[in-house]
Amino acid sequence: MWMPWRTRALDRLTRSGVTAEEMSPERLSRMRASVPMRPPFTWVVGSPDPTVTSESTRIAARDGFDLKVRVHRPRASEPLPLLLHFHGGGFVIGNVGVYDPYLTTIAAAARVVVVTVAYRMAPEYRAPLAVHDCRDATAWALEHLEEIGAHADAVGVTGDSAGGNLAAGMAQHLRDAGVTGLRHQALVYPAPDLSEREREDLQELDRRYPVLTPDMMRSFRSLYLGDDADDRDPVLSPAHGDLTGLPPTLVQSAEHDPLRPDGIAYVEALRSAGVEVRHTTYRGAPHGFINFPGLAPAARPALEELVGELVHHLHEEPA
Repeated sequence: MWMPWRTRALDRLTRSGVTAEEMSPERLSRMRASVPMRPPFTWVVGSPDPTVTSESTRIAARDGFDLKVRVHRPRASEPLPLLLHFHGGGFVIGNVGVYDPYLTTIAAAARVVVVTVAYRMAPEYRAPLAVHDCRDATAWALEHLEEIGAHADAVGVTGDSAGGNLAAGMAQHLRDAGVTGLRHQALVYPAPDLSEREREDLQELDRRYPVLTPDMMRSFRSLYLGDDADDRDPVLSPAHGDLTGLPPTLVQSAEHDPLRPDGIAYVEALRSAGVEVRHTTYRGAPHGFINFPGLAPAARPALEELVGELVHHLHEEPA
């Protein structure tokens, strides 16, 4: 059961009381900062798996920008499947280091090499630069498989929230690039459709969502897209792209999340396109819950489900 005190605790941890558009550069910088992997933070986010090696490196993006890429690899004597991860934060906040507990747990339990990237964020860098950075990091990973101890016969993509948008777009990109090893995408409370439209489900009077509110969603969208971006461009809104031929997909939703309808709509669109989809809604859970196992009871079963899907699709031979 989701207890009110947990909601209040998550609100204090994740919400600032203002929208992203109202934040000063200094405040945004603090929201993007990593946290020390020691109590009390580890009581909430968990601890990195000590059996996994985590290393950061710098790569050159297409415009020469210095991108940080972080690689998590479990102990193994043979090359492992590759999992490309893209972090959430509304394209505005977030930090790859905060994901160390989550991603090292996945790396160890699913026996995969996880590569994640610190893509550039809005409002300093607007769309589609985040997409370009994710593509460049993906290209780097595929070009350095031997170095990171992975292989391209089984590749998965995953991301949460805004990262779910980027992961969904990357799956389409890899399919179009002819990467035959693409076997799975795992989208955690994703935002696959950034197009501006009327959303009656978000107009309910006095409806309050913990952690992420509709106003925050609109603020993130505005900062990321700016005034000139085509919000129906599949590069920015994968829900408007060609969904045929995509790999089996896991979509995990939170019940108390303004992004839940977007996830449901994407699931329906994928199924209409003939894609195999597993969709789970975690009752009572708010947006972001999977990163707070110390506060969110649904986090551990959601992680176990995700790991199970990765093992099934990345390690077992396709039928």
